[in-house]
Amino acid sequence: MATPLAFLSEIGRRIDPLTDIVGICQQVSSLIVQALHLPDNVIYLQNPEQRLQQVAAAGAKFCQTQGVLEPLQLELGQGVVGTAALKQSSLCIADTGSFGHYVVDDAPRLSELSVPLTYQGELLGVIDAEHPQAGFFTSEHQYFIEVVAAMLAPRLADLSAKAKMQWRFIQGGAKVRHSQRLNPLWCSQAQFMELVQQLLKHFYQPANWQSSLLQGSALFQQHCSEQHQEFTALQSVQAEHIRQQLSHLLMQMQQKEATALWAAIISDRYIDKRQGQLQLADKYHMGFSTFRRYQAQAIAYLGEQLWQLELKARQH
Repeated sequence: MATPLAFLSEIGRRIDPLTDIVGICQQVSSLIVQALHLPDNVIYLQNPEQRLQQVAAAGAKFCQTQGVLEPLQLELGQGVVGTAALKQSSLCIADTGSFGHYVVDDAPRLSELSVPLTYQGELLGVIDAEHPQAGFFTSEHQYFIEVVAAMLAPRLADLSAKAKMQWRFIQGGAKVRHSQRLNPLWCSQAQFMELVQQLLKHFYQPANWQSSLLQGSALFQQHCSEQHQEFTALQSVQAEHIRQQLSHLLMQMQQKEATALWAAIISDRYIDKRQGQLQLADKYHMGFSTFRRYQAQAIAYLGEQLWQLELKARQH
């Protein structure tokens, strides 16, 4: 019989290639049930209305063809789940009959264990398990689900951030298409992201920045002496101005808890120390593939901030 520790490894292996939030939650919920021999498990995520909504389940609440059956939504502070979410701390109830705010879902059960999903202080959701036997959940059960939550939360935060970025890109794309009708020389969003990569990779070598991409950018064109001048001929002060723009955005990222790590990775990789990826993976105590993923997220976020500035520049 597989040990809970083996299930932790299996959870990591199963969710690593997945990019669908609900699919990841469903995998995790199923493996929790198997690992702890539970009759059911449910994962709630916070929806745009700040309510906790059931998105994945295993056991009686789940149907292979329909997903979560009669998915429940709870307010923060409502029931064991809502209370754990509100306090952002695990809540283990040995007898739900003595818990005045107990909410019955598909059937009443005597024991309930709710563990919040949080990332960098932000509530994402709750992992919830119930059992018909009073006093069923032990400290070992709680520790296991808390470890699972610590594994799951960063993945959910990452995918949620990417989804928001993609939506902003789509919204911004409509503005860009209008601007491109006015000036067909503007670079596309993909080309702009390529330019950001170049600016980082050759941060101190402006001669390697591609002049055609720079000339297609309203944001960076503001600091070029002539639109058709080769970038290799730009004065050093102009190149320095572009570098200062990037550095300023990185400083803003460093001041926010949610993006401080991304800023540090970009700074160490491209600007301050220019360290190799393997070296930085060791420095940040990450596997190589995990570091690569964080690095890609960091560059995507920085690029998205610059893209928003680009859109504003094109409107002038």
